[in-house]
Amino acid sequence: MGNSTPDSLRASVVIPTFNGAARFPRVLAALAEQTAPDGSFEVLVVDNASTDNTAEVAERDPSTQRLRNRGCEVRVVAEPHQGLTHARIAGIKGARAAAICFLDDDNVPDRDYIENGIALFDEPSLGLAVANVRPLWETQPSPSVERRKHLLALNDYMGDQTREFGAVAVAAPTIGAGMWVRRDAYLKAIPCDRPDLLMAGRVGSQLVGGEDIEIGYLIGKAGYQRIYAPALKVSHRIPRGRLETAYLIRLIEAIIRGELTLREKYEGKRFRFRDRVIALVRLAGVFCAIPALLMIRRDGRREILFVIAARRAYLKGPIKAV
Repeated sequence: MGNSTPDSLRASVVIPTFNGAARFPRVLAALAEQTAPDGSFEVLVVDNASTDNTAEVAERDPSTQRLRNRGCEVRVVAEPHQGLTHARIAGIKGARAAAICFLDDDNVPDRDYIENGIALFDEPSLGLAVANVRPLWETQPSPSVERRKHLLALNDYMGDQTREFGAVAVAAPTIGAGMWVRRDAYLKAIPCDRPDLLMAGRVGSQLVGGEDIEIGYLIGKAGYQRIYAPALKVSHRIPRGRLETAYLIRLIEAIIRGELTLREKYEGKRFRFRDRVIALVRLAGVFCAIPALLMIRRDGRREILFVIAARRAYLKGPIKAV
């Protein structure tokens, strides 16, 4: 078969990746097994300044040919400016379909993922759909990590019922992994020509939080509906390294400081001296609670470190001045 025609093309799948040559072929393999009609979607692998052979792997992977045999075009888009936000914008600009889904390079969508997403975006008022993202643990997490699994871009705890977040300027629990957007809504709501105005997202191995919530907020502010759509099921591979204490401490700090930044930026909640004093008092309170945490938590030492990391993040305040 040839490439998708404008009439048959219903969705663009954007896969941002940095040095993901060993990871994203699993995503391509899952896409090649989709139940969506042949030629109904295209795939864009966004090479975000990788230093491995990402582009070559994307071109020669067996699943790439399987997708092309189904009439689904597969392209590599180069984005030299590192950062997840830059990579997503490059994917949006290169996409040809009206509905776009973002898959991380460690995501594995269910076989009906594309088909279900296409059906959802037949509703013209829908601007964003959050997927149901469940974990594929390389090793089982400890209780202290299980309690914080939402920090690892997991939300299967939200259940099997659709939730509506409204077409308003209110933050919603937006997760970028498996997220669908209407291309026109994204281009209208997000200042794609001024990415410096946006939260940067993950930059190489650097962790920065808040970029997913910002997308959801801005699309709602632009007057588009946002929903949690449990029919969009994605498995998120969680390697052993992401369960290490040092990584999770960095992640906790990035997410909390990202949230504080968004509050300043969009809700006018300035981080003042009083807030820093309160954060300092709360941090001091953790040390008083150490004996109790050691007694009531099976992995009390990690729990203490995670709580300290959270309180310290509040003490540091927003990531940047707004």
